[in-house]
Amino acid sequence: MIQTQEDAALKTEVHDYWNAQPCGTQFTDLPPGTKEFYAEVERFRYATQPFMEKLCGFKRFRGKKLLEIGCGLGTDSLQFARNGAFVTGIDLTEEGPRLAQQRFNMEGLQGEFLSADAENLPFEDATFDVVYSFGVLHHTPDTQKAVNEVYRVLKPGGEIVIMLYHKHS
Repeated sequence: MIQTQEDAALKTEVHDYWNAQPCGTQFTDLPPGTKEFYAEVERFRYATQPFMEKLCGFKRFRGKKLLEIGCGLGTDSLQFARNGAFVTGIDLTEEGPRLAQQRFNMEGLQGEFLSADAENLPFEDATFDVVYSFGVLHHTPDTQKAVNEVYRVLKPGGEIVIMLYHKHS
């Protein structure tokens, strides 16, 4: 399907919003990129959402290739990597992947982060054992196309962990 001007405008709006304020930065006044900044974002995320470990299974994917769609600052990616997953993160923005890579470098962890569109993932078919996305895919104009991309890059028998917001949540 060819992207409409309306869809392109929406993606630009979403990009510009999240590039200016990557998800998590709104919960701290600390300078972005510092150890204290990352620690505060992480503390806030899991203190206010204590169900994340059980829901996402951060410890279940040791040795697996995991793609996070909408990685933002890499807060969730970090949990997977600390538990032995091989993490790749994409985000529609440039700032999210930059800050996520910086965080991984500070932690001495391997991870690859890049700016990419969930509707057109830059990976070969059947690349990942796990595809993870938390509260992201509903922000893209063609959510079904993004979901199709998830299935395309997932290895046969792989696992998908996706959370989408409900209109009344």
